[in-house]
Amino acid sequence: MITPSVFAGNGCGEGTVLVDGVCQLAPEESNDGCGEGTVLVDGVCQLAKTSGISMSIEPLYIVIGVVAIGGIIGAIAVARRGSKTSKPARQDLDDYEEQYLRRQGQRPTRKPAETRQTSMFCEGCGAKLKPAAKFCGKCGSKQ
Repeated sequence: MITPSVFAGNGCGEGTVLVDGVCQLAPEESNDGCGEGTVLVDGVCQLAKTSGISMSIEPLYIVIGVVAIGGIIGAIAVARRGSKTSKPARQDLDDYEEQYLRRQGQRPTRKPAETRQTSMFCEGCGAKLKPAAKFCGKCGSKQ
């Protein structure tokens, strides 16, 4: 048995609408009478059709940001690596110098490092010194 106070004038209950002879839940109201994500077509609320783009705007911004950051990191890596030309080793420089001097008619000469003996004792305080000391370890005076 149907109680008239429970049903609306179109034969459906409160919060429902008559669609093609069938009572359905009424959508939440929007400015066109349909709920969020729906549109009114021929007096019936239907799901809104989305465009061909399946991504929302937020993920698109994320993808653009990731690509930009990747490009910056790549540019830094290339800049840090620098040129692929290797720097000559010390031996290569010595060989080059020797060849250059030979072409000039000169012979390369190597001079050994100079070492000077200091006295065995500090002139300022009399402390014992190492043979090649430039300063006294006790008083700091120059030898």
